[in-house]
Amino acid sequence: MRIKKFGARSAALLAGGAAVSWMIAIGGGAAHAATTCQAADGHQIQKTTAAGGCGAKAGPGSQAHAEDSSGAGTAVAVADKGGNATARNLQPGSTALAGATTQGTSYSVTTGPGAFAVAQARQGGTTISVGGWGGQAVSGPSGANCQGSFATAYDSTTGKACMAAGVINLHN
Repeated sequence: MRIKKFGARSAALLAGGAAVSWMIAIGGGAAHAATTCQAADGHQIQKTTAAGGCGAKAGPGSQAHAEDSSGAGTAVAVADKGGNATARNLQPGSTALAGATTQGTSYSVTTGPGAFAVAQARQGGTTISVGGWGGQAVSGPSGANCQGSFATAYDSTTGKACMAAGVINLHN
């Protein structure tokens, strides 16, 4: 379904944001100690567990934060040229990837098992991708793409946004 009205787009993004907030709040799954990787100003770090891990790499003037709270998933964040990247995986078997360059800011979160989220920010823009329960969310240079049982994504540089929930797929 294609949304052509500003009000309808705003309502779709508001509904998606509420759903994302709810999923992050409930988290789901068993509690695990988080594996956290934090890098800034030319540093990098990787940590692994038996079934998952995280990695963060930051160029000069940049910050990258990656966290796997599931104990069996992956989170990777890479930032360069003043960028800020944050990747957070909350569920087993899921992957959150965030990249930011040239003062861009990216947020990538997976809230459900089997989720995949990629956020690629550039040129001072902001990207947000949230994948839940088998969903795939990608935001970046080609706009926003959402597939699966739940996914939402936004890219400020292109102005594109999307939300998928089963057979419902909203995008501009």
